[in-house]
Amino acid sequence: MRRAGRKPEPSLISAPRRAAIISLTALATLFVLLLWHDFRNTWISPGYERHTLFHLSVYWGLWLVWPLLAWLGWRLGRAVRARRIAAALVAGSAFATGAALAWARFIEPQRLVVRETRLGQQCGAQVALISDIHFGKFTRERELNRLVDRLNTLPIDAVLVAGDWTYGPPHDLAAAFAPLARIKYPVFGVLGNHDEQMPGPPVADELREALTALNVKLIDGKRVWLGRCTLIGIGDLYAGIADSQVQHLQLDPPANPAERRVVLTHNPDVATLMKPGMASLVLAGHTHGGQVYVPVLTQLMLKRNTRGAYEQGLYPLPDTRLYVTPGIGTDILPLRFLVPPTIDVLSL
Repeated sequence: MRRAGRKPEPSLISAPRRAAIISLTALATLFVLLLWHDFRNTWISPGYERHTLFHLSVYWGLWLVWPLLAWLGWRLGRAVRARRIAAALVAGSAFATGAALAWARFIEPQRLVVRETRLGQQCGAQVALISDIHFGKFTRERELNRLVDRLNTLPIDAVLVAGDWTYGPPHDLAAAFAPLARIKYPVFGVLGNHDEQMPGPPVADELREALTALNVKLIDGKRVWLGRCTLIGIGDLYAGIADSQVQHLQLDPPANPAERRVVLTHNPDVATLMKPGMASLVLAGHTHGGQVYVPVLTQLMLKRNTRGAYEQGLYPLPDTRLYVTPGIGTDILPLRFLVPPTIDVLSL
């Protein structure tokens, strides 16, 4: 008589659970590989290793918002079908929050908008003003190429860049900014606080060399012609450069009248240093327009970053006018909400 074979013992882990474990392991491995690749290729200031790891973790980790939204949508559907009002309200609120986060991380930072403004500066020129590209942790090659392509479609005479080119950039700055060589207009710029190690790695010298090789004219402390106007570059305020350059401008003013002098700088607070007759227009960035707009909270944040709580747009000041652009990139968090990246086309 033949013995009956032993029945196989049931698996302690069900098939769906095994699939979930395998998927999570694959995602975790991919996350670690992406994080390590970015970390080892990023220019990092000594002592800021943890900050960089945090920023890169947020940049890649926020991709999980998409499976989270799928799960919350499924829970919301179940609650609605079962007519469980309280559960539906909780799931709906969580889904709306997740959707707003997905928009701020993946949709709005890609919405490159063009805003046209007439400033009546008697320069006979039209320029594209941009700022805060922040190439590095959050702004990558794809975004920079898209920016260059859009600039090349505009009817302008020059591109003005109001600082903060970098934010934890890769080691090879010449390769990182190589797309700028495709801009078909003259490009003038100044450095910002993140380029001058305030905060950030010490990239100023290497950045100047890389940008100069790409035909970008950095004009900190210099003057160039812009149509019938003089364009005056003023260096970064946080780095202690702006004060001395403004004093030099006061002692040695340009030959043409004030209504035909335009200052390009990074921090809008430089406009408060202007004396009567020095320049009638200051162009700046730095504030990101708040980057994430939340009523009251955004204004409080801007008050901590600039003396005038400057957000974006035109500000008439006692001794000059100030125009602030909301910038292109992001810092601290890779989010924009109700403040899309903007190219300001200014008719001077």
